[in-house]
Amino acid sequence: MKNNFVTAAFTSFVFLGAPSAFAADMGNMSNMGKSEQTEKTAHGIGVIKAIDVRQKTINLAHQPIKELNWPAMTMGFTVVDEKLLRGFKVGEQVSFDLKGSGAALVVTGIHPAK
Repeated sequence: MKNNFVTAAFTSFVFLGAPSAFAADMGNMSNMGKSEQTEKTAHGIGVIKAIDVRQKTINLAHQPIKELNWPAMTMGFTVVDEKLLRGFKVGEQVSFDLKGSGAALVVTGIHPAK
């Protein structure tokens, strides 16, 4: 009988008391990852490696981008409007503007580099 009481008390704690104890620890999870979700704008300079007007993408070998703390690298980006890509050629040096959050940065402007 004593073992049944201990078992019932423990079971009650697990099912009734534990969730509220853990809820206090999980209360701050709503802010988790918010720093990466903040929308940012940035400016870069790079060389066009590939263009796909239909897919609205451009691949750029860009210089370091200070606003994003990115080193120089080659990567693909989506552009907000395929019209931005018209008139550019592979090998051309460009300046470009990015906007977005986390890994979802898109090119919002692109111009021949001066």
